[in-house]
Amino acid sequence: MTMRMGGGGAGMPALVPEWLGIAGAAIFVVIAVSHLRHLAMAVGQQRPWHACHVLLAIGMAFMYAPTAIDPLSVPARFWEIVFAVACVLAALWSMSGVQRTPTLMWLLTAVDLGAMAVMWMTNVSASLCWALVSYLSVQASLWAVDAYRRADGAAPVINFSALSAAPAGVSLSLASARVESLLGDLDISVSMVLMSVGMAWMFAAMQLVA
Repeated sequence: MTMRMGGGGAGMPALVPEWLGIAGAAIFVVIAVSHLRHLAMAVGQQRPWHACHVLLAIGMAFMYAPTAIDPLSVPARFWEIVFAVACVLAALWSMSGVQRTPTLMWLLTAVDLGAMAVMWMTNVSASLCWALVSYLSVQASLWAVDAYRRADGAAPVINFSALSAAPAGVSLSLASARVESLLGDLDISVSMVLMSVGMAWMFAAMQLVA
């Protein structure tokens, strides 16, 4: 038997075998619970950041779940809107002002949320799908070697908050600036690798099945 793409996607093409859909859904439920646990212990910007990954994992669980184990049948349009809004909010958060400093990690999270919005669309171009497969594959590799820890807490590329507060004619140096760490002491590389691989696999399946 095969699965359909997402709850409420009964009219969409079969993407992966049912056994893989069940396994994938189970893995993403575990990832969601893991980030939910981190969310409960987090402080500051870490809370909304982990909340974004709880949302990503839940969305992927529904994406993989076969209709046989998906009693909710949530329409794909619902997920499109949810992830599109989350993407915009994450992007705005990365450039926000008061008490928040823009970080590369937040921009990357916005890209992941945007990718999820694309994944739930019914018509996605092959070039965009394969571009996201490549991006997510590289992302998985970087998480595997813990490379993102270098970007976490690094100086912002553009500090909009600082620029807006700078007196006329005064230049502010950001070279030594540090921002709030989103990872902290946590090692979430395994869950992030699995999430990236799972997303990349689904985008590839969308094209291979088509």
